[in-house]
Amino acid sequence: MALGLPKFVDQIKPFLHPHFVVNIILSVLFVCLKSTPWICSWLFTSCELEYNEWQVVTFLGCVVVLKNRKMSTPKQYLSSLCMFFKATSIYLFFTNHPPMAFGYMLLCILHLVFLPEPVYSGPEKVTYFRGPHLEDELNSDKRVTWVIEWYAAWSPPCVNFSEIFSKISEKYSLDNLRFGKIDASRYEAVAKRYGVNTAPWSKQLPSCVVYQGGKEKDRVPLIDPVKKKVYRFLFTEENVIRDLGLNELYNQCKLNPLKKRSKHKETEDNDDGDKQKTE
Repeated sequence: MALGLPKFVDQIKPFLHPHFVVNIILSVLFVCLKSTPWICSWLFTSCELEYNEWQVVTFLGCVVVLKNRKMSTPKQYLSSLCMFFKATSIYLFFTNHPPMAFGYMLLCILHLVFLPEPVYSGPEKVTYFRGPHLEDELNSDKRVTWVIEWYAAWSPPCVNFSEIFSKISEKYSLDNLRFGKIDASRYEAVAKRYGVNTAPWSKQLPSCVVYQGGKEKDRVPLIDPVKKKVYRFLFTEENVIRDLGLNELYNQCKLNPLKKRSKHKETEDNDDGDKQKTE
């Protein structure tokens, strides 16, 4: 049991960040105020949740269960849960005392501005590409297999997947198995050329694509080329590793490490290139 305690502490430590603590407090603020007699008697006419308020809370519980059943990480689940609770709290505050609803919304906005959700700051082995540099890199050494994440900074699914992709890159990166990211919303022409839709309603963000020999080998989510349908995909670490076959790729690349080209070979290549230019 003593050995399990440090592991448990490590698991809950990220949720002790001020962003999550304040987020939880804001989510339960209405219920807490309504349940505290000396505060409730000052703010509300009744110190018990009324029947219609219980209906709203019950409906919220059903929505949360249905909406969040496929969340890929605990952080995603908690953030989504708090979002629904805060939306319900705004409604409940408004039905009881409209000025308090506006004050509550102001608190929520201040929370987002001054205590944003922390971004992943752990180890990663990811190359960040700009536009044409991606194609140059894919074709520069076709012995290297690349796993590229196409993302958009404004997309919540992309933000949620960022930590997972970083952890995968740290775990599977080799000299001939590399990981990269490119902002599809910033380089739309490049994304279109590689078959990634960057529209705000796109279901292709994020997309993870494996390139071998400079050409696409696998991708998630899958796309039906005939119906142009994007199949739904849950971006968990396990799903990405399984569907992209990263274990097989890792073993294959590890058995065939890159061999450094000799200076003699490089000189021959340069001479051949010079001859071709002369011709």
